[in-house]
Amino acid sequence: MIITIARQCGCGALHIGEQLSQHYGIPFYTRKNLLELAQKRGVLQEMDDFFEERPVDELMFAISQFDEEPQNVNVKAFSVLSQLIGHEDCIIIGRCGNVIFKDREDLVSVFLKGSFNGRVKAIEAENNMTTEEAIAFVNELDESRVRYHKYYTGMKWGDANDYDLCFDSIRLGTNNSADFIEKYIEEIKLK
Repeated sequence: MIITIARQCGCGALHIGEQLSQHYGIPFYTRKNLLELAQKRGVLQEMDDFFEERPVDELMFAISQFDEEPQNVNVKAFSVLSQLIGHEDCIIIGRCGNVIFKDREDLVSVFLKGSFNGRVKAIEAENNMTTEEAIAFVNELDESRVRYHKYYTGMKWGDANDYDLCFDSIRLGTNNSADFIEKYIEEIKLK
């Protein structure tokens, strides 16, 4: 089973992912350990923007890559992540996982959302930021994820049609959100 979690900034994806990882006893891949895995396998340098989840300026990228079209790079990025993960059971945060692993029958794709104010408050508390800093941080990170997802998939980020579950994790809370995903997995008889 592979669980992919896309998220708006401040929705508690890391905490939810950690709980699911403990519950199922499967690896949990975040930005940090995906970077380490890519480094270990020798693919980080050429795929750094993808693993860092940084949007690429498409025009500048196309100009700098005379021999490679951006869509070929997207296919390459997807292939590299797919090869790094293989068929292992795991949880992945971000990295267009819902698209990359869409052909796996054991995929459960999740999108976490929440009210803007609730997400700002969560970021304030978690990062010891002022309200103004948290607002800027949430806006910047969400905009970055929109561009990143669009660049690598050509799709609209957060479209409920592209996920098995799309729900408000701010209202539900971390524990209940993890329980909700577990219940869904149980009901569709994946575990």
